Amino acid sequence: MIRDIGLAVVLLSWTVGAASAETLIENQSIRVCSVKHGNSVGLRFEVLDGARWRTVLSNLAIAKKAPWEKAQQTHLESLDIETIDGGNPQSNAAVFTAIKKVSHDHVILMGSHGDRAIQMSVQLTGPDQVSVRVSASARRGGGEVQLSHMWSHYYFVPDDRAMGYALPLDFAWLPNLHKNAEDVCGDHFFRSPAVITQGRGLYAAMVPDLDVMRRNRIVPHSLDLRDFEHPAAHPYGVPRLSYGLCPWTAKPHVFTAKGDPVAVKNDQKLEFEYDLFLGSAVDSSEIVGRVTNYLWNEYGHRYFGEAGPQVLPFEEYGKRYAYKHELVRWATKTVLPTGDGYGINNEFRRGANYHAWENDMHMGFGIWHYGQAWQEERLKQIGRGILNLNLSAPQLSGAFPCVFNFESHQWEGSLYWTSWPAHPTQGFDSQAMGVTAWWRLYWAENFAAFASHKERIAASVIRYANFLSSKQLDSGAIPTYYDENGDAVPQLRESATTAISGAVLAKAAMLSQSDSLKKAAVKAGEYMAREILPTTRFQDFEVFYSCSPKALHWVDPVNGIPPINNLAVQWAADQFLALYQLTSDERWLKHGEYSLGILSLFQQVWDPPFYNVHLYGGFGVMNTDGEWNDGRQSRFVPTYADYYLATGKTEYLERAVAACRSSFALMDMAENHRNRINGIVRPEGAGLGFSSENIFHNGPQDARGGWTGYNWGPGGGLGASAYLDRKFGTVYLDGRMNKAVPIDGVKAEVVRWTGDQVELSVKSALADLPYPYREKRLIRVKFRDVQAATLKINGRDLGPLSSDGETGTINYELE
Repeated sequence: MIRDIGLAVVLLSWTVGAASAETLIENQSIRVCSVKHGNSVGLRFEVLDGARWRTVLSNLAIAKKAPWEKAQQTHLESLDIETIDGGNPQSNAAVFTAIKKVSHDHVILMGSHGDRAIQMSVQLTGPDQVSVRVSASARRGGGEVQLSHMWSHYYFVPDDRAMGYALPLDFAWLPNLHKNAEDVCGDHFFRSPAVITQGRGLYAAMVPDLDVMRRNRIVPHSLDLRDFEHPAAHPYGVPRLSYGLCPWTAKPHVFTAKGDPVAVKNDQKLEFEYDLFLGSAVDSSEIVGRVTNYLWNEYGHRYFGEAGPQVLPFEEYGKRYAYKHELVRWATKTVLPTGDGYGINNEFRRGANYHAWENDMHMGFGIWHYGQAWQEERLKQIGRGILNLNLSAPQLSGAFPCVFNFESHQWEGSLYWTSWPAHPTQGFDSQAMGVTAWWRLYWAENFAAFASHKERIAASVIRYANFLSSKQLDSGAIPTYYDENGDAVPQLRESATTAISGAVLAKAAMLSQSDSLKKAAVKAGEYMAREILPTTRFQDFEVFYSCSPKALHWVDPVNGIPPINNLAVQWAADQFLALYQLTSDERWLKHGEYSLGILSLFQQVWDPPFYNVHLYGGFGVMNTDGEWNDGRQSRFVPTYADYYLATGKTEYLERAVAACRSSFALMDMAENHRNRINGIVRPEGAGLGFSSENIFHNGPQDARGGWTGYNWGPGGGLGASAYLDRKFGTVYLDGRMNKAVPIDGVKAEVVRWTGDQVELSVKSALADLPYPYREKRLIRVKFRDVQAATLKINGRDLGPLSSDGETGTINYELE
């Protein structure tokens, strides 16, 4: 939510009626009108809300110091362009002087700037969608100009009112925030690019066309959202959404400021395109879902049909590289009273970590799964040892430390620099404990081989849940940090880290059938729904105590958006799904899908051509940091997969698979290099599959990234692929939707699906790569909710399918 600025001046707002307007085009829900100021023309966009038309966006904004004064300031920004020609700057914010109506749903605005003719094509393309294309062509050949920027601006003016009428916004989104007024959101942050505003029951979103950007990026692109520090803001502000061509430069850590002008030859055509989504909305989940669904359907699903960045079957990343080389380097044994323990001895992080970031229970999930599948005793020994070590942690009323130091053979509280507010070595961190408990439950739920450990795991989680319940505040929040005595400390006392604690409480309540734990879980959910969702303050330790530090109450100074971290968003999604499973209350599922929508705004739905790494499917981190393909993407895989199982929405499973693919894209290995996935060579273990935690962490110049641990790389990726393999196999058949979803390096299409037969075409997605994988594979077709049908793959009969709420499996050898 935008800062509470402007409430006191709502009475100073007024209806704008000074400019004449004419309806140009309209459909059943949107109409576009002309606005005029002097010799310049622009547009106003209205939506039908019930029985009345309401203004949402306009190129025109009017400001007064007081409503009784006659003097007013009028700003019309139809296209803001600035060039430098021969050292002389030329600036024009109201370019268009004429409008041409092409058809009932299509108009073109025409104008000029210097020697360039400029057009803006505006077409209604759906009940809530408008497509806009801006192009500029020179009238003469030869020579060049320096382009400072070429922006489309729109003021968010519900009911044609300015001067704080729309503030505070109910929801606002920009992929990267401003540290200072000169900052913009450069296209380095265009993972799922959109700028969104919602207020007064109306919404507007601006989404760049990535296909146009892919083929014409002469000048870098930028997005922006400002309530202040722009021409029409004055003392009280009016939100302005912007997109266009704007050079930028990266600043620590990590923002982008407006950069130096770029030389453009006169025979080069400048263009950019975007879609506007406009309408009325009851809550922000509607528009977030609309934008993320559009981005996935338009781009993400298309890339999903290709192999990249996957170049091997998932298990081969382990067989050839991760389990063969790097695991051997880091896996360390320790002797425990309950048997051998194992951990990944990350010498840079004081030993084996069970942290909110790297967590051996996540990585160990993959080790045990593949060790079992391959009957590889070495892997099974390490996997069993990881669980043994984790469960050996000492407890204080259910709380437990989360770092095992192999040198001292002692347990320590949490990762030291993220837990300074408490006691780094003797205190407790609910984020680390929560993620660890969550993955303990995944082990218990998925591995029958650990049936003997199931009671031990359940008991440990229930004891921890009772600790959380005892610390819960009257508000429903659960503090983040505790000192060595188990007492809560002030920092992040009430925050979105409540979500991971609430998620564990909900699962523990299901395990124990405890009414008190159920009440605590629901109370934590109510806190999140009341205090965090409406404000989007998805804040945890990483927002404040990691590499992008800021004050605890910092917000974007020009639009009031708070900093958020997507681990907290994921935890909220997990919490709400667990509450839905606990209570069957659909309200929790709705909250969960909204949280998942926010998380999806961090996912890379395309592969930008201006970076020499295959980036599709991965994730960024925060709205104040620069990573692509961050190691946490593997952690998000089970969350999306679980939502697919709960809702049947294929997009969620595709997003899970895409995130899993990206978890191996930064590995230093021949197959990645030869298939042009990356050109990264690690200084240690070159060519052995070691992987950076992420890439472009400090901006575009950071093209190799840094190694931080085995978990935050292929170790975690194999944990994610193991989860997909157990739930969905190589190809998944969903009888609810009559769909086949390819999971692991294949293409799968339904040829026929009738009551008595399912016929599939299945091919390798890896055989046509520049450096192909063409070995025979035994693929597993998993199916659910399929009744009385036989399966045929590539013309071969494989027998009957019968699955009533359970998952079945049929194997098939793919050549």
